[in-house]
Amino acid sequence: MKLTSPLLIGIIIGTSLIGCGEKTEPATNAQAETKTEAKAQIANPASEYCASLGGISEIQRTAEGEHGMCTLPNGEQIEEWALFRRDHPQEKPSN
Repeated sequence: MKLTSPLLIGIIIGTSLIGCGEKTEPATNAQAETKTEAKAQIANPASEYCASLGGISEIQRTAEGEHGMCTLPNGEQIEEWALFRRDHPQEKPSN
């Protein structure tokens, strides 16, 4: 009986301490999606290139969709990806 009492007291104290731990609630789907979206977003290289030239990037909405337009310091307006491709030509693979 003497051995059982300290064991029983230890179990009671241990379970009491477990119940005192900090509770954290699981993330809701909305919170999880927000975190995922934040991690997945990267800068648009064409927009970044426009800004690196001192241009101002604007989104124009048309019937065909959205287009990023860059207004360069000299006043030239050009679609961001057209500007990027113009200044970064790609070699075509040979077959």
